Amino acid sequence: MKKCPDNEIKIDEKREIIYSDSLSFPWKQDTKGYFLVKIENNFICCGFVNPNHELIIELRGKNPDKMIKEITRRDVCSKENLAYIAQELMIAYDCLVNNKKYVQR
Repeated sequence: MKKCPDNEIKIDEKREIIYSDSLSFPWKQDTKGYFLVKIENNFICCGFVNPNHELIIELRGKNPDKMIKEITRRDVCSKENLAYIAQELMIAYDCLVNNKKYVQR
């Protein structure tokens, strides 16, 4: 197993600082498709639906990190949609481990 780097970080005094709370990101439909997420039988179920509204990939598991990595590996969505589904899978995971009801946003 590789050791994490422990190099000292140099902080550039001229770095760009972005205050992100005021940024706006209008919704843009992903031309590759969309995701549906639910909890079923104590598993997170994440389905990818193509533009023809056909569910073509379904991931089932309890580890959202592995699901996100598999979605990334398959390159089935835009970066914006990947950010959304990663957030949604983490919310589903929180609901799963805390026995709360999950509803996709």
